[in-house]
Amino acid sequence: MEKHKTDILKKIHVSKVIWPILIGLIVLVYMVYKQFNWEEFKKIEWNNNVLTGILVSLLLYFIRHIAIAARLRLLSDKKFSWLKSIELIFIWEFSSAISPTAFGGSAVALYFLSQERLKTSKAITLVLYSVVIDSAFFLLTLPILLFALGPVIIRPDLTSIWDGHQHVIFFFLTYLAMFAYSGFFFYGLFLHPEKIRNTLFWLAKIKILKKFRNSLITTGENVIVASDELAHKNYLFHLKAFFYTATGWTLRFLVVNVLLTAFTSHDLFHWIDQFIIYGRSQNMYVETSFTPTPGSTGFAEFLFAGFFKDYIPESLAMVIAIIWRIITYYFYLFAGIIIVPNWINKLLRKKHIIHD
Repeated sequence: MEKHKTDILKKIHVSKVIWPILIGLIVLVYMVYKQFNWEEFKKIEWNNNVLTGILVSLLLYFIRHIAIAARLRLLSDKKFSWLKSIELIFIWEFSSAISPTAFGGSAVALYFLSQERLKTSKAITLVLYSVVIDSAFFLLTLPILLFALGPVIIRPDLTSIWDGHQHVIFFFLTYLAMFAYSGFFFYGLFLHPEKIRNTLFWLAKIKILKKFRNSLITTGENVIVASDELAHKNYLFHLKAFFYTATGWTLRFLVVNVLLTAFTSHDLFHWIDQFIIYGRSQNMYVETSFTPTPGSTGFAEFLFAGFFKDYIPESLAMVIAIIWRIITYYFYLFAGIIIVPNWINKLLRKKHIIHD
C-alpha cells in the first residue's frame, strides 16, 4: 500500500496533467473565436459596478474556500490546523480541476489526505462522506428550486417539464445519476455496509469488469471502514458538516449572480431574477459534472451563454463566462500547479525518496 501511494505521488506532476488541460483550453479558445465580438467588448464600461462585482466575486470565493476548509477540519476531527486545511483544499480543488468529472478528484484526494499523518480509515471516511454530503446538497435543493421557480431554471425558454424537451430529459438523467451514485454510498455508509461490500465483491468476479477488479474490492473495503468511523458521530456533527457544505456551494453559485448584476445595465435586482439565476447556475454545474473534459472546460463556457441568454447578449456572455471561470476554475488550476509540486516534493523528502 505504501509503495502504491508513493508511485501515485510521483505521477502527480505538472507534466503529467498538462495534456488534458491543453485539450480543454483548445475547446475554450475555439469558443472564444466563434462567439467573442471585439466591437461589443469595447462597448463594455469597466466602471465601478463592474470592478466592484469582480472584487465581491473574489471575496465570495475566498469565504467559500474557508467554509470548505472548515468542513475538512471538522471531518478530520481537527487533526489539521486551519492553514493545513486551507492548503489541502487547494490540492483537492486542483485534483478536481484536472479530472473529467466533478467527483474525479476524490480518489486522488484520498491519497493526499492519507499522506498527512491522517489514519487511512479517517481519510477514507472523509472522502466518501464528502461525496455523499455534496450530492445531498444538490439532491435536496434542486427539487426545491424547480418546484418554487418552475422549469425556467433548466433553460430560459422552457414553460413545462412535460414538453419532452431534450434539456428536461438531460436534467432528470443527471439528477438520477447523482441520486444513484450518492444513494449507493449513503446506503453503504449509514445502513448496510456489508451488503454494499458483498455487491462490489460480486461485481469484481464478473469477467467483463476484470479491469476494475482491484478498485471494486478496495471500494468495498473502504465502505466498511468509513461506516465504522461514522457510526460514532452525533447529529450535531452532521448538521455542521452540511452547513459548511451548503455555505461553500451557495457562495460558488452566487458568483454568477454578482457578475451578471455588475455587467448588465438593466435591473437584475428583483429577487425572483436573482433566484432564477442562482437556480440555473446550480443546474448548469450539475449538468457539466459528467462532461469528458477536465473541470468541464469548454462545456461550461459554451453552456453559459445559453443558460443566461434572457439576461445577457451572447457577445457579453463570453466575457462574463471567462471572468467567471478564471475565478472559479483557473485560479485553482494555476494555484495548484505551484502548490502541488512543492507539497509532493516535501513529502518525498520526508520519505527519503528524493534528496536535496
